Amino acid sequence: MVAQGFHPRLRDELTRSVAPHLETFLGKLIIEIPEGEFLAASSALEQLEDEQAEKNADQDETALLKNQSLLESQEMAKKCLINAVLGCVLIPLICNLYSMLLGFRVLGKEMPLSRLTRTRLIMAFFFNCIGFYIWLTYGPMLLKDLF
Repeated sequence: MVAQGFHPRLRDELTRSVAPHLETFLGKLIIEIPEGEFLAASSALEQLEDEQAEKNADQDETALLKNQSLLESQEMAKKCLINAVLGCVLIPLICNLYSMLLGFRVLGKEMPLSRLTRTRLIMAFFFNCIGFYIWLTYGPMLLKDLF
């Protein structure tokens, strides 16, 4: 406040510095501002509060965007795992390739992954490996027998 040209006075400042153990008995710290500076000090305080509110709103918006991105990554990792399992069981190679594409999209976001997302991606990786092994090893034999 002094840097902004005001002349505040702290009530009981000397008592607080000499006997800090009496601070609880004195109550809150009271700042007295001369009457001529009251309106200017009040408007300066309102400006500081507005700046703090804008800063908090920006932080809230950033947190919301980060949370949305995290949920999107978790959903993509879930689709990745489902397609990897389907690639092992029903539809060979196509689901595995799509699963790998989704996994790379999740990793390409370059953001910290939640534990659930990491687990899903690791499981999808193993299912993709199993799916590729089964269908590339035994798939040609099955196709040769069918045709």
